Amino acid sequence: MAEDDFDDDAELVAELDEALASEDAPEDCMQLSELDGFLTGLAVSPLAVDPEEWLAWVWGEGFADKALEAHVAEMVMDHYARIVEDLGEGYGVDPLLWENPDGSADAADWADGFMAAVDLRPEDWLPILDDADARLHLVPILALACDAEGNPLLQLSEADFKRIADDVETLIPKAVEEIHAYWRAREPG
Repeated sequence: MAEDDFDDDAELVAELDEALASEDAPEDCMQLSELDGFLTGLAVSPLAVDPEEWLAWVWGEGFADKALEAHVAEMVMDHYARIVEDLGEGYGVDPLLWENPDGSADAADWADGFMAAVDLRPEDWLPILDDADARLHLVPILALACDAEGNPLLQLSEADFKRIADDVETLIPKAVEEIHAYWRAREPG
């Protein structure tokens, strides 16, 4: 992200976080960390997904106040555009993660959001999953994500899980960068 953009982005993220956590937001609305993972997953997806399709995943039934929904949708699109721009310019990603009481980063919601983006078009992701080397790029994300019943997507030893969880602030940006590079290398032209 360009240095001059930091304040604008921080303000956008703060306002978006407040809107998603407000009483006016739908009950099943994604919260900020999950949304950031979701938008990042969309940004590195092998094929573009129309916002008309994926916005419903962000807040389900939608906001009762349609003017507020339009404003939140605009903020979501701005945040998504910033992620796409940062990846395209080689800045990578700085995932928005929750903080545990001990000060460590908690990336579970972020990883769940990323995997929700994969779930939008799972067949599009088959090439990376079928590539023995490339699928390793997904391990840090899969290790932290859970299915709808709350079960981990990857069964890891406690030591392996802890190693990944303790280093998420490094592993997730690297994984996203590698996934992005994998798909960009396969683009026609």
